[in-house]
Amino acid sequence: MPSLSHSARRALLTAAINLAPRWHYGRLIDASKQPAEAQSALLGNILSSNAETDFGKRHGFSRIKGVEDFRAAVPVQTYEDLRPHIERQELTGAKSLTAEQPVFYHRTSGTVGAPKDIPVTKSGLERIKRHQRISAYAQSRGSKVFDGRIFAVTGQAIEGRMPGGSPFGSASGLLYEAQSRFVRSRYVLPPALSAIEDYEARYLAMAAFGLLEPNVSGIATANPSTLTKLLSVINERSEQLIEAVATGRLPDGEFGGDRLGGSLRADAARAKELDAALGAKGQLTYRDIWPNLRGLVTWTGGSCGVSLAKLAESLPTRCQVIELGYLASELRGTVNVDIRSNVCLPMLLDSVFEFSERDAWEAGRADFLSLHELESRREYYLFVTTIDGLYRYDMNDVVRVTGMKNATPTLEFVQKGKGITSITGEKLSETQVLEAVNRALADRDIQPEFFVMLADQDSASYTLYVEARVPDVEQASDIANDLDCRLRAANIEYDGKRSSGRLAPLDLRWLRRGTGDSYRAERVAGGQRDAQFKYLHLQYAHECPFDFDGAAQRG
Repeated sequence: MPSLSHSARRALLTAAINLAPRWHYGRLIDASKQPAEAQSALLGNILSSNAETDFGKRHGFSRIKGVEDFRAAVPVQTYEDLRPHIERQELTGAKSLTAEQPVFYHRTSGTVGAPKDIPVTKSGLERIKRHQRISAYAQSRGSKVFDGRIFAVTGQAIEGRMPGGSPFGSASGLLYEAQSRFVRSRYVLPPALSAIEDYEARYLAMAAFGLLEPNVSGIATANPSTLTKLLSVINERSEQLIEAVATGRLPDGEFGGDRLGGSLRADAARAKELDAALGAKGQLTYRDIWPNLRGLVTWTGGSCGVSLAKLAESLPTRCQVIELGYLASELRGTVNVDIRSNVCLPMLLDSVFEFSERDAWEAGRADFLSLHELESRREYYLFVTTIDGLYRYDMNDVVRVTGMKNATPTLEFVQKGKGITSITGEKLSETQVLEAVNRALADRDIQPEFFVMLADQDSASYTLYVEARVPDVEQASDIANDLDCRLRAANIEYDGKRSSGRLAPLDLRWLRRGTGDSYRAERVAGGQRDAQFKYLHLQYAHECPFDFDGAAQRG
């Protein structure tokens, strides 16, 4: 719509964002006043809708009268428990898990192991779309993120076909592709970009399209590490990228405008502007590239805080960091209903939530609680039941209660359940490692590019690998001792095992520049989603596929 003014286009976009989602947003807020009733009604609907499926018959869905009956009839399920049902329904069309046949599968590799294909029905796709619109409505109410254009990073819509012919890929990418022509015109990146398989080439294309557009007011990406990687590409290849902006062609011709529908236009004036900013400072920041940036929608919790801290210094001062909410391949867990305070309300009208207190679950006690029974500031493992066929599904995620919205607890993601290691009973958590490392390095004005701690069961030791400015030998030794002391103060079991000698002293090794990017690229090549990639900052050495010792600096 080239004839429309900027204000008219913004008015139309605002109307599209606000019209229907306002009602859905209000309905969610109303449900938060009576969470037990809302969850009970949803569970009843899921059970009655799927009572005649193979899973429903086997577990007596038709006889279940409430959540206690449900827990007694259906054990906690992992993906491997459900995999035979998922694969049978996709291959044969048999109603194994759901009465409604899935039309799409959201593929994820998880953090380790074989790919998982999460079924999504036609009505499930509509729910995902509704969730996105509710989220956009909340963002539009509290920020100016939609004043200009949006730089949104999504996964590839369709990556392939299941054995029965059903498509699999990224549901967010599928909906991104399906946007109306007008709404899509407000986004910077063309949908075809996410289909570029080469990791570096995709970032190169993202950088070129991003540099070309000066009027970006909002960024949306699940993980802030995507943006730190993007900025490093921009500065490493700045001359080539500025030339691409001037000519309308990317440095690698096969990924140029023709491959992406001719949508990379030439803008010599913009190239001159970027070149001047680069010449003045020697490198570009997001302040230089997008001075009108008003909002960054991303994950802020868990290990994402490391990338976000590094990214913050590059953002314009008026840019508001907005928590995306708890989002996984299996479901939209929460939506940020008040972005000024980052209040994330569970989607209690679309998924049934169960919880087990963190210490109890890790100790092997299965004491389950419903949403309305949670306590403030406590941490819990999460189990979900969805309309699309996940029943009492173990997310292996730890969440924390942050407060209340009406009568419903609000939640934040803490870490993956795998983020706990125990060599001799110390049960060290990723949260403890993140806090100790960040504080120890910040005290010495060291900004890490990347770090990971590996637990070696054979040697009963922990090794921290850090990509950052390497201090002198004496300071490096001091950092290792400081980290060890901080972990001992945070974890009495770790302290006891260190005192008794059952755990060796912590070792610290410095990584060559670019190791974090290489690790990420290897994991993405192995099947993990780049757009939703999460670094695990605490792992067992034998489960980590990357050779960090080989990437360590010598001498």
